[in-house]
Amino acid sequence: MPQLPFDIRHGEFVDVIGTPIRHNDITFVPAHVKLYGTSFSPVFPLIDWCKSNGISVPVIIHGDENAPWVLGRLMALFNTDNTPEDEHGEKSCLYASFLAVLHDDDNITIPFDCSDYYGRTSLYFSSENPPSDEHQARITDAYYKLLLDDANNLVDYKNRMFHSMSGEWVAFGVCHGEPYMDVE
Repeated sequence: MPQLPFDIRHGEFVDVIGTPIRHNDITFVPAHVKLYGTSFSPVFPLIDWCKSNGISVPVIIHGDENAPWVLGRLMALFNTDNTPEDEHGEKSCLYASFLAVLHDDDNITIPFDCSDYYGRTSLYFSSENPPSDEHQARITDAYYKLLLDDANNLVDYKNRMFHSMSGEWVAFGVCHGEPYMDVE
């Protein structure tokens, strides 16, 4: 196996699945990754991050039901596919994983996941020997700013998730540039 030009920490890299994008000193690579650890907790929910940074949340994001917007935005930015129903998990609309290459820090590369719980998007980092708080915050800041740079640039798609508590299916997606989330 050839030597990679970056140092992957806190997880494993499997394969690239989309177009990498550089935002300032961090390149985000959509990829299949495996985070180290067994129990992962959400950090930096999108809406909370916006509020704590004094950023007005664009109306198109729809508050805590923001996962349909996030997935449409990720598809537009990174040329990735819609998350298949069986891959985003119960009570979740999206599952995306990335490598964050920190160019100004010797190309340290940190894998992370972006997922949601009932539409509320957060990031997930390795739980076993996790990245430093500073690295997590830098990655989160650059990632969310990249998503927000052109908030209305979305890919139309449709999907659904099962709501186990109510026994109902929830349809979600983007239709004519507008995110939605409705009980079927």
